[in-house]
Order: sequence, then C-alpha cells, then structure tokens
Amino acid sequence: MDMPFFAHFNELKLRGLFFSLSAFLCLCVSFLDPMCALFIIIKPLWIHTQGPLLFTHPLEGIHASLGAQGILGFLFSWPLLIYHFWSFMSSSLFLYEKKILSFILFVLTSVFTLGFYVFYTGLLPFFCKFLLTYSSWFAVLEPRVLDYLFFFLRFFLLLLFFLLIPFLVFFICVQWGKEPRSIEGLRSWAIVFSALLGGFFSPPEISTQILIGFGFYLWFEVLVLGLWVYWINTENNK
Repeated sequence: MDMPFFAHFNELKLRGLFFSLSAFLCLCVSFLDPMCALFIIIKPLWIHTQGPLLFTHPLEGIHASLGAQGILGFLFSWPLLIYHFWSFMSSSLFLYEKKILSFILFVLTSVFTLGFYVFYTGLLPFFCKFLLTYSSWFAVLEPRVLDYLFFFLRFFLLLLFFLLIPFLVFFICVQWGKEPRSIEGLRSWAIVFSALLGGFFSPPEISTQILIGFGFYLWFEVLVLGLWVYWINTENNK
C-alpha cells in the first residue's frame, strides 16, 4: 500500500527530530569537560607548538569551546544519521535495492571513519607541521584558538566533500536512470573538471595540484565502476 506524501513527510520530520535530539544529547555530554573537548580538536597543532593557543576577545574562548563540542557531538551522532537514512529509504526499496543501499552505506561509513582517522592522526598534524616551518626569528606564529578551529573545520569539510562526492553522484545517477555508458562518455570532461578542482582546492604548487586532481579523477572511475556493478545486478534481478 502506497503511503501518502504527508505520511512520508511526517516520518521524515520525526526522524529529523530524533537525530537532532541525539546530537543535542551528545553536545550536552561534552559539557561535562568542555576543555577536554577543545583540547581534542587543537591537539594536532599543540603537539608541534607545545604552547598555549591565544584568544583576544572575552567571548572567543567560549565560542571555540562550543564549536569544538559541536564538532564532537556531530561525529558521535553520525551513526544515528546513517541509521535514520536507512530506515527511511529501505521501506520503498526492493530486496536487491536494499542490499545495494546497505553496501553503499557500509562503504560510506567505513570511508568516513577511516578518512577522519587518517585526517586527525596523519594529514592534519603533517599539514600543521608544514605550516610551522614558515616560522622564523622575525616571524613567529602565535595561533588563535578560534582561527585554528575554523581551519580545522574547513579542512575537515573539504576532506568530507572529497570522500562523499562519488556516493552523492552515484545516488543522483541511479535516481535519474543514467546508464554507465553515458557516464563513461563524460570522461574527458571529468579530466578537465578534476584538474580545475585540483587547482582550486590546493596551494599554488604544481605537484600538489596534480595529486589532488588525480584523486578527484580516481573517484570518477570508482563512480563508473559502481554504476556498472549496480546496472549488472539490476539486469540480473529483472
């Protein structure tokens, strides 16, 4: 039996409310030790500076602490977002589509978790160490805690955007009924677009631009492979 539009909309509102409440509860837990939550975020930079980060406004410390708690609250409530998305979508899918969606969500969650781990333990400390090499006797870095928090957030969102691109495009292509051959025909445009993204998201250094551009193009090939697997499974189940 088909559910009316408002029934789907009410279910979506309830799931959004439950997720918001879960994220709020995670945020409340972080208030038990707000300085610890803030230190978790600034640790990749602190281990290289071995000194305190500054704030120049009375409210800046509060804003930085709340920002760090919000980031941690979202990270710990991320699995609930995946669960509510699966519960909302699975009721309208066939069995083979549920298997495909389950596989996509599993890979997405694994990539997100692994990506954040690599980002926090490897990329961010390495990048902070690289930036600190520009300090000298006449130009000493005195990092502000709120500036670093914004830097952390922008860097993480950029990495998240990079990791989520193939999954979002895959979902759009499946919804629009695009065949893998039609996406393969866009390979030349994908190369050009990847090169532009590599130049836009990286510093003005050619090797870094090539590396980032190649990463975006590699995701295009992953997208094509995923569409072929989905298309073959769909044809076999008809």
